[in-house]
Amino acid sequence: MIIVKNVDVFDGLSPEIKENQHVVIEGNTICDVTSSEVTSANAHTIDGMGKTLMPGLIDAHYHACLVHVKGYNAHTLPPSLIYPAASRLLEDSLKRGFTSVRDAGGADFGLARATELGLVKGPRIFFSGRPLTHTGGHGEIRSKNQSEPCLCASHSAHLVCVVDGADEVRKAAREEFRKGAHQLKIMMNGGVSTDADPVWLCQFTDTEILAAVEEAKRRRSYVMAHLYMDEQIEKAVKLGIRSVEHGNFLTSETAEFMAKQGAFLVPTLVTYKALAENGQEFGFAEENFAKLAEVSEAGLQSLENAVRAGVQVAFGTDLLGEMHKYQCDEFAIRREIQSPFEILRSATSVAGELLGKGDKLGVLKEGAIADLILVSGKPLEDLSVFNNAGTNIENVIKNGELIA
Repeated sequence: MIIVKNVDVFDGLSPEIKENQHVVIEGNTICDVTSSEVTSANAHTIDGMGKTLMPGLIDAHYHACLVHVKGYNAHTLPPSLIYPAASRLLEDSLKRGFTSVRDAGGADFGLARATELGLVKGPRIFFSGRPLTHTGGHGEIRSKNQSEPCLCASHSAHLVCVVDGADEVRKAAREEFRKGAHQLKIMMNGGVSTDADPVWLCQFTDTEILAAVEEAKRRRSYVMAHLYMDEQIEKAVKLGIRSVEHGNFLTSETAEFMAKQGAFLVPTLVTYKALAENGQEFGFAEENFAKLAEVSEAGLQSLENAVRAGVQVAFGTDLLGEMHKYQCDEFAIRREIQSPFEILRSATSVAGELLGKGDKLGVLKEGAIADLILVSGKPLEDLSVFNNAGTNIENVIKNGELIA
């Protein structure tokens, strides 16, 4: 049993802070939140006086395995190097207060299981397995002089699955779910980091997209889609895509449609800043930086459109390798559009709802999973308490266990 006494509580749902509370944890569950003092001779008691207890943060667009190791690139980096590097990124995120991440491509059952077993001291992982793209689409890493039809012999085959046609999409989707994926990811526009795909590229036909959506529904799951262009976002939501990733060119009209359909938006604004400063180290060419500039300028307006329309906006970062050190900078960027409460809610209860764990994760209430952080300061008044060194995270409780 763990008791956190005399603490201010932010529950992830309401802007109201409950002062001088006592929170009782048994096993992996929050069993009591009360203003009455609780004592137990067998409990580990933490004095939270002057601090805030809140749900652990959730990064809903994370890449544990898109690492960078000197002397290697994505084509040559072996798994035996990827996973130790990924472990370091996950451990650092946990220190910053992130107790869950939704991995948007690369992580697998083994890495997720390693965090469950404590072999990796990191957040719980909701992984997508290999994102699906089509030939020449986002995530294709073959150079222009390579003509092989697939990536099956590549060191980076775990990072993307190239499929063409509804039948190939179905088979690939079933394979990712067979391997334990929590949700499926598809690439519906081009992107910044690969070469053959301009941002405006409209990827996959309606029948291919529907195949992915149908297979996810069979698994009682959903599809998250890499998207930038407004036209593709509208089509994606019409066809049943639940989670729009990035969404930089989202208009007010399409945002209103998203809100009516109950779709989520996961902006990833900090990655554009990080890539502008560090992209050269990752081998970015002039055309990559041109695409980066194109999407960067539109990001804040898209977020504003979504907030005004009432879209459920979750917190995500989309950082690569060493750029994870900027993870908490997303708070400051979003502050230009959202209130501290809206931002913290996006990183707690909204993200928990997106994961399909709305009553269990991202909330601090009786019956929820005890993923909690004790923060020195008042987060709803000052978001700078979240910094990339994690200096204001006094304690991390994950699954009812005191981690730090």
